Parts: sequence; structure tokens; C-alpha cells
Amino acid sequence: MRDIFKRLMSAAHSDTPATSSPGKLSRREFLCGCGCSALALSATGSALLAAASRVEAATGGPLIRVGHLPAGCVSHLLLGKLRGDFATAGLRVELTQFNGPSESLQALVADRIELMHAPWTMTAAAYAKGTKDLRIIGGSGKGGIELVARKGSVTTVDEFIAAAGKGLRVGTLRLDTLELVGYGTMASHGKSYKDYDMTFFPSMVGMGEAIANGKLDVVTLAQPYAENVVRSNGARYLSDSNAVWGPEAADCVITTKQRTSDQQGDALRRYLKVLQASATNLTQHYAAAVDQLQPVYGVSREVLEVALARQVPNPVISAAGVAGLTRGAEYLKQLGYFTGNPIGQLLDLRHQPAALA
Repeated sequence: MRDIFKRLMSAAHSDTPATSSPGKLSRREFLCGCGCSALALSATGSALLAAASRVEAATGGPLIRVGHLPAGCVSHLLLGKLRGDFATAGLRVELTQFNGPSESLQALVADRIELMHAPWTMTAAAYAKGTKDLRIIGGSGKGGIELVARKGSVTTVDEFIAAAGKGLRVGTLRLDTLELVGYGTMASHGKSYKDYDMTFFPSMVGMGEAIANGKLDVVTLAQPYAENVVRSNGARYLSDSNAVWGPEAADCVITTKQRTSDQQGDALRRYLKVLQASATNLTQHYAAAVDQLQPVYGVSREVLEVALARQVPNPVISAAGVAGLTRGAEYLKQLGYFTGNPIGQLLDLRHQPAALA
């Protein structure tokens, strides 16, 4: 398992500082990055999910162990669990929350889980560096990766670009969709990290605090933490993942191993069908869904209502979504994380409930 990270970090330096050049991160930065300690599911929410698992256990159906992050991109997964949809489909779904995608990737590689809902960037980098049995079988969420400016700083993307070369302080995470929303905004306007005063953080919490105390001007955040920061500090949304790599492109995806995809196709099809139905239910009955999910996420209803409208479910990856992921991977190439573009080889969309359109 450690070999994965050795390959990913083959070009990294152990003494890399937080303000180092893109594509160069230490093993510690990699393992601790990508949203660690961003948010946690509440105790009440954990109890509700546990009760749902007890109902599922009575079905005697196949077990799918699923890793996920405490993020808006799994709203339909959590809703389906709470409403008993997996039990109805004859599935037992065991959820494990991880603080960051690197942790869930380690669990997947070690066969402690079968599926993970996590940013596609981690999967793409691991595949490109040699973990060739990884496969993306479906989407999870889209739109909720945000470029956020503190109150009193820039107010639009045009102002953000115009501030290049003027010492604007920007914070982000390494090898994450959060990094792409910042770098992609720069690159699409002919700018790069050298045009800004960059700081690379181990978690979103640190960036939110830096906005609150005025130490940074612009940061990249994911929902629902982003809405917490915006609402609490009068901060402003500048752009999001929809604008950077496409409105149909996922920010989080569902990753598994090729063996699981080949051997457990029926269970995976049922799982993905439940997610699609749950996503539709969430959209059609949004207020009721927010009420049910609020104790799980443990944030105020006001925050969650905005956050889940910005980071919406994306259970089926469309042709336009594939194009968006491919576009986003080009930014990872520019940042030096890999050569080539692994998206075409990574996708295994045969189990999706709707045909690739």
C-alpha cells in the first residue's frame, strides 16, 4: 500500500515548504491534504445511519462497503441510506467516513472497502502512477468546488485575473479538485501560480480561518464548508468547478477496482440505480430532503439549504461529463502530476443506470 504513495511522490521533496512550486509535495502534504478535518458528521447523524444499517442487515443481501467524505457530493447517498432505499433494493451498504480522499484510497487498495466517493483527481493521479486496477464507475457530485474571496478583496473573476502580479494571496490544497478550481481559473485566462502569492494548505479549515482573519484574499473550498465560510465572514463566491471544467463534469466520483466491477456487477447496478433515484427524489422534494439531511451534516439548515443547491448530485456521468473530466485532467498535466491523460482508461461506466449519452 505504501508503494502507491511512493510512486505518487517520486518527484517530491520531504522538506517541501507550504509555498513550494506546483506538482512538488511531500508525502506528509499528500497524505494530509485534500480536505482533511473539513467537517464531521454529527453524532445524531451517525446514529440515524446506524439505524438504517440495522434495517438493511435484515435483507441478507450483498454487502457493499463504501467510503465517503463529509461533503455535499454524497447528499443523495446519505439520503438513500436514511430513507431505507438500499434495504428496499436488497443491499447492505456499510458507510465509513474518511477525513480525506487519500485515506479512502488506502482503504480501497487494501480491500477494506469496495467503493469510494471521492475527488476524481486522487484516482487519476494514482492510476497514472501505476495503480492500474482503479476504475471510475459513476459520478457522485458536481458544482460544489468553489473559488471564494474574502470581504474587501476582489469581487469577480475579472478582478481576480487583473490582480495577477500584484501580490494577491491565494490558498489551495494539493492534488485535489480544490486545486483545479483555482489553477484552472488562472490558466484559462493565461495566468499561473507565479502570478499570485500562493500558500498550499493541509486542510480546508486552515483556509477558512485564513479568510476569517484576513491572512488570505482568495481560497478554494468545498460545500458545505464553503457556505459556512461565506455566510460567517461576508466572503464572496467568484467561480466554481462548473465554470472551470464543465457543467456536467463531476467533482467527486465513485471509484472501485476492476475486479469488483467485473465480479459484482449486479450489486453495483442496484447501488447506482438507488443513487440515481435518490438524487431525483432530493431534487423534486428539496426542502424535505434538507430537513432530513441537516442532522447528518451537523450544520445549520440555512447553510445546508444553500450548500446542497450548489453541490448537486451527479450520479450518472454523461458524455459531456467525460469531456469535462478530460479537460480537468489537462490542468493536472500542466501542474506536473502526470503525463498523458488517464481519464479514458479509468472509466468503466457499464453499470450506470442510464446509457452514456
